[in-house]
Amino acid sequence: MIEPQYGDVICVNHGIYNHFGIFVDKNHIIHYSGKNDDFLLRKMVIRETGIDDFLGDSDKYYVYKFSQDKASKVSRTRAKGLDRELAQGAYALYMLYRIKNKVKFKIYSPEETVERARSRIGERRFSLVSNNCEHFAIWCKTGVTQSFQVNTVMKAVFIKYLVYED
Repeated sequence: MIEPQYGDVICVNHGIYNHFGIFVDKNHIIHYSGKNDDFLLRKMVIRETGIDDFLGDSDKYYVYKFSQDKASKVSRTRAKGLDRELAQGAYALYMLYRIKNKVKFKIYSPEETVERARSRIGERRFSLVSNNCEHFAIWCKTGVTQSFQVNTVMKAVFIKYLVYED
């Protein structure tokens, strides 16, 4: 079983979406956090919480490993509680492939990654479409502000719109 290390991007699957954060240690995950009853997402703020708060009702998470060598592969490693066949793995690898091959990026060191994450603690600019937890975590590690969850939904919406438009 892989354990996350300082500065790693980690992700927990919550069924219909993935939640991302930056791992500092078991007592410190930096991520967009809010109240469970905040359906309009108005109380979302970047904060440093323990892993239990980050995981919510799940104990299953992924650890993303980004290589400094841009010619090498980027990998997603299953971590605590995840089965090898979990379909989520395909999405995670796709996301990393897109960052690796389609977007100019830099891989920040673990120290720089955590420093970038901490520089945004207290931020309340959450937007599901343009500034969510995935945008935040991937930006901390790579400088790229992307959410492939959002991109996937947007593509599906636009494809449906284009296909069914008369």
